[in-house]
Amino acid sequence: MAREGEAPPNGGFLNIFKPIGASSTQVVGRTRRTVGVRRVGHCGTLDPLAWGVLPVAVGRATRLSSFVLEMPKSYQAAVLFGVDTPSHDLETPPTAGPCPSPEPQTVEQLLPAFVGAIEQRPPEYSALRVGGVRAYRSARAGRRVDLPARQVHIRSLSLIAAGRVGVRVADGRLRFGSGSGWQDALLAGLQIECSSGTYIRALARDLGAAIGCGATLFGLIRTRVGPFTLGASTEMWQLATAVQHGFFSTLVYAPDTVVEHLPSAILSDRDRIEFSHGRSLRRAPTGMHRLYDGDGGFLGLANGQAGSWSPRIVWNPA
Repeated sequence: MAREGEAPPNGGFLNIFKPIGASSTQVVGRTRRTVGVRRVGHCGTLDPLAWGVLPVAVGRATRLSSFVLEMPKSYQAAVLFGVDTPSHDLETPPTAGPCPSPEPQTVEQLLPAFVGAIEQRPPEYSALRVGGVRAYRSARAGRRVDLPARQVHIRSLSLIAAGRVGVRVADGRLRFGSGSGWQDALLAGLQIECSSGTYIRALARDLGAAIGCGATLFGLIRTRVGPFTLGASTEMWQLATAVQHGFFSTLVYAPDTVVEHLPSAILSDRDRIEFSHGRSLRRAPTGMHRLYDGDGGFLGLANGQAGSWSPRIVWNPA
């Protein structure tokens, strides 16, 4: 058993606050060095220009990372209408000068068409692999990237703020200001709840295309991934302080936190032993279940089918 303040022996999850400018991989590397645990991985990439919630699995909890990847996510996004860029955010320069942008009412009236199950083509500047190569590497090299559309689910999409900014393109760069010579552009704030796999940059692109003026993502914050919220997230300096002063364990979410949506069952001592050895159990309920011993200890996951439970993940003691 871990001493007070140490990492739980079976690992768990951290709700890390990723700052602007850092990649998800960089945050994982820094977390690994800070907590002194080799087995660390993030549960869903967040672009360097975005910030907010980045769930990180520590230790044996990495075996449950796939469940976090499938969880719904919430974002607040600032979308600049009238400007288009190859990456659909401010990472790349505009492809052309600013176009006249719409009124907020036009954007608001369009949003319902993007709610529900929609077909979305991922951005060419993404980490998806095409022919074994990251798409963004090919795009930066000037090679055309063909990424097929896929279905995503937008649970809710609403306009929460709107304002006007002056923009223009000078020396291939997007600049902001006011007065003569500046194009008036709409900067719209959106609240988004969506499924895993949704690209907010692609959503901005498609909104601009639907209106006919172009649009790019100006800023993005991820506010929730399943049970991990922005308000409860931990900054890297806070993590380092917790490790230094011996209260790291207070920041760690239990491994089964990410499967609490599944039905649960308590096993008898005999079934616990059988399950811990990877053997199937004779049970009637179907579907994935989380299993516990009589003391509430997490034992793992089993999938019920044809009258038996087959072990999916066996959570033997470390």
